[in-house]
Amino acid sequence: MIVQTKRSTEKLIKQDTLLSSSESQVINPEIYFDENKPPENLTQIRDNTIEFIKKNKQAGRPIVLVTSGGTTVPLENNTVRFIDNFSAGTRGASSTEEFLKKGYGVIFLHRKHSLQPFNRHYTVPENGFLDFFNIDESGRIQIKGKYEEVVRNDILTFTNVISTGKLYMPYFTTLSDYLFILREVTLLMAPMNQDAMFYLAAAVSDFFIPAGEMVEHKIQSSDGDLILKMNQVPKFLRPLVNSWAPKSFVVSFKVSAYVYFNTTFESLVGMIMAMLD
Repeated sequence: MIVQTKRSTEKLIKQDTLLSSSESQVINPEIYFDENKPPENLTQIRDNTIEFIKKNKQAGRPIVLVTSGGTTVPLENNTVRFIDNFSAGTRGASSTEEFLKKGYGVIFLHRKHSLQPFNRHYTVPENGFLDFFNIDESGRIQIKGKYEEVVRNDILTFTNVISTGKLYMPYFTTLSDYLFILREVTLLMAPMNQDAMFYLAAAVSDFFIPAGEMVEHKIQSSDGDLILKMNQVPKFLRPLVNSWAPKSFVVSFKVSAYVYFNTTFESLVGMIMAMLD
């Protein structure tokens, strides 16, 4: 990526080695991991995942990794500004509930503060969160009658899947967090072969700024207009399918701006294959 301001062209960041998205060649996915920083909690997530896999294998449960929510792309190493891929996380959270009903152990890798399974039902009540409650004559807080049954059922279900080790919910914020955790968890699950499934519903950024090419501190508005040229994110679906977990079942989603009602099956297959390259 190149960061350029109108009155400060001397602050170009490694302009001679970077190209705009229209000019650049996508880097090898493995090079991405060499040139970017893993999240600080990656070791903890690895340890928790190993324990989760062990417990669910002993219980005879297949495991699915569900990814959910959008990734951010920081503009500075000490991040003040970032570009966000918006996603509430509805598909990932609701799908996790269904996988749990079907007997899967679920690793729910989600964007921090995005919708979560079971909790997602209580984010936007009619008049805000407090609309769920009232206060009785003794001053005790109660759940309103119209919500009571569904809240009770969700509390019981959520408590059960957590206490029995059926649900593990690590989170990410940045694109780099997501990709490092995705690779780590995938490689740990891969030995399960057909008993491992990957359901990739996260909204992953298409462009990013390599960590070594970001400015360290806040980009100053006093320098004038800001011009951003960003690198294209490598396609990680192909190595996941071919190398990381070649014997597992993988589901991925692609948001498109086009409508394909009159498109032939062969054309759709061609479009899908192009997305993998």
